[in-house]
Amino acid sequence: MVQPPIHVGMTGISKTYDGHSFVVRDLNLEIAKGEFLTLLGPSGSGKTTTLMMLAGFEYPSSGEITLDGRPIQDKPPEKRNIGMVFQNYALFPHMTVAENVGYSLRVRGLSKEQIGARVGEALAMVQLSNLAQRKPTALSGGQQQRVALARALVFEPSLVLMDEPLGALDKKLREDLQLEIRRIADRLDLTVVYVTHDQHEALTMSDKIAIFSDGCIQQIGSAQEIYGCPANRFVAEFVGDNNCLDAKVVSIEGDLVRARLVGGQEMRARSSVHSKVDQRATIAIRPESVRIAVQERAETLRGQVCDVIYCGDQFRIHVELPGGERLIAKSSSSLGVPMEKGRPVLLDWEPHDAWALDGRQRN
Repeated sequence: MVQPPIHVGMTGISKTYDGHSFVVRDLNLEIAKGEFLTLLGPSGSGKTTTLMMLAGFEYPSSGEITLDGRPIQDKPPEKRNIGMVFQNYALFPHMTVAENVGYSLRVRGLSKEQIGARVGEALAMVQLSNLAQRKPTALSGGQQQRVALARALVFEPSLVLMDEPLGALDKKLREDLQLEIRRIADRLDLTVVYVTHDQHEALTMSDKIAIFSDGCIQQIGSAQEIYGCPANRFVAEFVGDNNCLDAKVVSIEGDLVRARLVGGQEMRARSSVHSKVDQRATIAIRPESVRIAVQERAETLRGQVCDVIYCGDQFRIHVELPGGERLIAKSSSSLGVPMEKGRPVLLDWEPHDAWALDGRQRN
């Protein structure tokens, strides 16, 4: 299979405002043509600053940014031919929908006929053709965001940047627009860089996800890779539900480690680059991989149910282990064995469903 060409490159990018503390540190990133990349991370992790440097609203302190192989880090935003969609829509309230969408085309000096044709196509794409003459104040939040999207696409950019564009919308509308944005991106073969702190949004929309923390990329990969094979404890804790148990590596047996938990119970998990005998580790296991065991085996964990939460299609069973640590198991709501608080319970999982990652950082 032929790999698509690299569309956007960031090499050795750092950003500091005072020369001492870095918002982004030595960032290297390649984005393929037509790829939908999401920058995901907590507030202050550097993801929005990275997007602003791509857009030209911030300039890197060091490093190079390329678009189709050409350096652009010193170019102003209007010279980069990049579409931008913001969370707050940034529409002109005194202009109609059509005038908002066509604004960038007027700045570029296109004729009225060309502007009319392009605006019509863009509004049809976001299903707003019948609202072309309305003012933004007469539109719902979702409709305003569609106008902002049409405006970003109307001048046919090859790269579109989106900064938490759905953050102000309610859950149902947000989920509908996630699918709509992805459909449009695929149809136009757009390269999209999308910033969000919403994990579900990132997992739903992305070809690849870059997990940010402390100005650095902790892991980059597909949704399946990020969710199923976390690179370290931060990624395991940040993306989705995960049980992260403190442990010490007792032995390494092929691609598995044997680890001793705080309460003395031992279990096996998949080895990683962090695994070293007699060193501290984090055992990460997804709640959906934890099973309620019927009988005790060599590696079955003993615990006590401390809470049971009914979620419609499943129970979330909170279990306290002998060492005081807690973990969550997800179980079908059709579970035959009742789970009452205070009841002893046995837990197990497949060793390859758990990961031995870096240990908890001590302050």
